[in-house]
Amino acid sequence: MESCRIGGEYIDMNILMRVENFYKECGLDMFKDISAYMGYGYVHKTPESFILAKTVRTDLDTHPADQWGVTGPNAWYVHTAVGDDWIMDWVDLMPFPLQKVGWMRHLKNRPVKFYDLETILRRRK
Repeated sequence: MESCRIGGEYIDMNILMRVENFYKECGLDMFKDISAYMGYGYVHKTPESFILAKTVRTDLDTHPADQWGVTGPNAWYVHTAVGDDWIMDWVDLMPFPLQKVGWMRHLKNRPVKFYDLETILRRRK
């Protein structure tokens, strides 16, 4: 585990290093995504997890990553998630429930898949 010294205190930067490594591996621009989601989506960061998410519609032909400011959203799209048990972190922290939660596996080159929120909540118990 690595740390950096800021203002006389040691702060663990592990999650941000993990996020940076994930973005490098995917060939994506981390700062562009963080800026977009800070302005128009949701950003959640703890020492253990990092999540970028936004509301989308699953009935549109537009890829969820390209949907911004949709009317009548029916799903959460998790664009980036790094950390252990991040989906349960997000379910606990989402500002309001929507019918579905979706994400894609960038590193496995898989399409976005949406899951019913109720199914996720049942599996948690």
